[in-house]
Amino acid sequence: MMKIRLVNVSDVDEAMRSRLRVWRNSSLVSPFFLLDRVTEDQHRAWLERSIRGEDAFACVICADQVPLGLVYLPWFDRNARRGEIGIYLYDRGFMELRPASAAYAGMMEMAAAELGLERLYARILEDNAASIRFHERMGFARVPEEDGECEKNGERKRVLMYVKTL
Repeated sequence: MMKIRLVNVSDVDEAMRSRLRVWRNSSLVSPFFLLDRVTEDQHRAWLERSIRGEDAFACVICADQVPLGLVYLPWFDRNARRGEIGIYLYDRGFMELRPASAAYAGMMEMAAAELGLERLYARILEDNAASIRFHERMGFARVPEEDGECEKNGERKRVLMYVKTL
């Protein structure tokens, strides 16, 4: 049986940290994000915030020691007890539900137990049906009044808001 493990970005080497940006900007992952591309400066700033763990947190998802993606809280607020969650799997050999579900469940447990968060939000591009199904299976509910828009590849895209109470 495959063992899923979350490794804090503070505990991986610089090569793995750089690989996360390459993965994020790849044609396999980038189309599903609200931003088009992440610059080196944006990546560095995000890594520093995630390593400090003050208002962002990230873990590399490993399956039997193989790094295959990232699960993260791009922001959280301990006082308001809420944050945002996201995930991506770069290694397409692991696209079945189990690694993503296990990683998400692990991050949600950590968000509640260690950070004291009570609600997590997920912003999803309207045309990302797989992510919508995944979040619904993970217990997230859509909050239509919180939907919004973003600019992606020069065009306006609808962004759906999902929320889960922990």
